[in-house]
Amino acid sequence: MRTSIQKKLFITYGIAIIIGFGILALALLRLLDQFFVENRKELLYEQGRKVAEEAAAVLYLGNPNSRNLRNDLQVLDKFLNAHIWVVNSEGTIIAVSGSKEERLLGEKLEEGKLNDLAMGESIESRGSLGGMLSEPSLTVGYPVFVNNRFSGGVLVHASLLEIQKSFREAYKLALWAILVSVAVAYGILYIQIRRISNPLREISEAAKVIAGGEFQKRLNINTGDEIEELGKSFNNMAESLEKIEDNRRNLIANISHDLRSPMTSIRGFIEGIIDGTIPEDKREHYLNIVLDESKRLIKITNELLELSNMQQGSLEIRKEAFELNETIRRKLIAYEKGITEKKLNVTFCMHEEKTFVLSDQGLIERVLSNLIDNAVKFTPEKGSIEIRTTEKEDSISLEITNTGASISPEELNRVWERFHKGDASRGIYKGGYGLGLAIVKEIISQLDEKIRVSSGEDFVKFTFTVKKA
Repeated sequence: MRTSIQKKLFITYGIAIIIGFGILALALLRLLDQFFVENRKELLYEQGRKVAEEAAAVLYLGNPNSRNLRNDLQVLDKFLNAHIWVVNSEGTIIAVSGSKEERLLGEKLEEGKLNDLAMGESIESRGSLGGMLSEPSLTVGYPVFVNNRFSGGVLVHASLLEIQKSFREAYKLALWAILVSVAVAYGILYIQIRRISNPLREISEAAKVIAGGEFQKRLNINTGDEIEELGKSFNNMAESLEKIEDNRRNLIANISHDLRSPMTSIRGFIEGIIDGTIPEDKREHYLNIVLDESKRLIKITNELLELSNMQQGSLEIRKEAFELNETIRRKLIAYEKGITEKKLNVTFCMHEEKTFVLSDQGLIERVLSNLIDNAVKFTPEKGSIEIRTTEKEDSISLEITNTGASISPEELNRVWERFHKGDASRGIYKGGYGLGLAIVKEIISQLDEKIRVSSGEDFVKFTFTVKKA
């Protein structure tokens, strides 16, 4: 059976609280007991010394039945709620404070305790003093010396039960304070655990919803801590997943559209050849169309695989120094046929006669091919194309500008998307595959360079950088 995090935290921290307060309670009760006993002991010692002063004269004169001594012992008995004995140098009890202890007159003190008194040391013990006392007591003894000679001692006995009874209210108050503290701690713990577990439960439920394909789910967590940050990260993830899903759907739709057209043509022409609809003298013409459409399908497939490999980080990059201007000239010559057919005015402005850069020449040629191909394709007849290089700190900036219909601001950031067709009224990418600029963007990114696109009233300009050698 699975246990919730709320229950686990409550049990774990609850046990910690109980153990902590339990130790505190034991330590506090021990300190209280020690404090009260020590206070009572000091009081007994103090009164024992006073009795010893009076007992010294009695013991010196040898008159244990002194009326003053008996009266003082009885008064102190009631004041201290303790019994007082006076013993002589032989350890014999010669005076007591209460009538109930008169039976002990003539009894002798334990030899060990008498020896301690004879050595001038005070004695202290807990118990019944060898059965001489009727209940466990705290006993303190004070020696009596007359003319530097041991003459006996005074013993004061206070019932331990009475001491505990005297301070029982303090014990109760301490225990109640601890119990209330435990209850308050549990209340705060419960509130705090719910504050932690509820958002986590909400995140868990939202994750299940998103796992089911509903990427519109969002969280609203305002805790002001790391859990709120987790909620924001979750929302960012959901937004990214939603965009990825939208892109996936668009990609599938676009791929289906771009593949369906050539495949339909191929099927139609082949069926026409087979069933004789297409005359034999025209079959070669239509077979060439089928071949072109097949090449188009192969190109779409290859570019999709290439872009996928690039995005997975498998693009092999070999940077070396090469001359950029000559590379641009060769690419322009490759598109000479399209330029001539459309009677385009092409201008190449270089900031230096020779410009050496450090990059992957093959990938830069691929970028140039795509951008020049777009420029030739979308420049109207007798339009202009300008290629310009400028020096920018440690890199070369290369601009390819063509005249023609502009791209709206809304479309500028989407030109890098796969299979994005652009504004239908502009006709951009008509006849294209929608992969060229996506590949360009990926290549520039992996070369650690920058590329941007801008557009005005009658021009489109692509600008990218290449590091200088």
